[in-house]
Amino acid sequence: MFLQIFPLFGILGTLIIILGIGTSALHYQGKQGERFSVLNHFISELGEVGISPSAGLFNLGMILGGLTLVPYMVGLGFWFDSLAGWLGSATGVVAVLGVAALGIFPVNNLAAHVRAAMTYFRSGLIMVFFFALAILFQPASLHPIPQTANMLSVLAFLPYAAFLFLSGRRYDQNQAEALDPQMESVRPRISLLPILEWAVFFTTILWLFGMALFF
Repeated sequence: MFLQIFPLFGILGTLIIILGIGTSALHYQGKQGERFSVLNHFISELGEVGISPSAGLFNLGMILGGLTLVPYMVGLGFWFDSLAGWLGSATGVVAVLGVAALGIFPVNNLAAHVRAAMTYFRSGLIMVFFFALAILFQPASLHPIPQTANMLSVLAFLPYAAFLFLSGRRYDQNQAEALDPQMESVRPRISLLPILEWAVFFTTILWLFGMALFF
């Protein structure tokens, strides 16, 4: 009964983040009067104060959603109760606190925002990896999460790794420049790095919901 509470935090926290992002995207109007597009806008641009009309809602969603996901990550550690599970839980807590920090430090404060973002991306990659191991080697005494659930782990791991690789390479290892929308004098119609960031978002949402349902 104790463990059954934790998936609710996972579902609620994920829904808060989706609501904050979705509502902000619908109301977005950029510096050039453009609508928001997942093909060439970073997610963080939705929280740019003074530009994004619903920046406050986005940033609040990141803060509340990230904090709500903390108990969920702790609950996953209790569920697996293994070394891999607790390592996944610990890095998961760091990752979702990174999400909350994205709202505390909007993209206007680029240096702090990028530190929060890279904390999330790096911790998220490690989190998915350790929870994949926890699923793979879970004891038979558990009501096991099906091994097929690890397809969600693979699906999430790949865009995390690709995003970190590209953001590290794109501007001579300077992620602050890679994640700065102002670095492009003319915004391209299609940009790989924002697309990878959105791929991380969508696959992580699937991973969070999937793990909550299998919990």
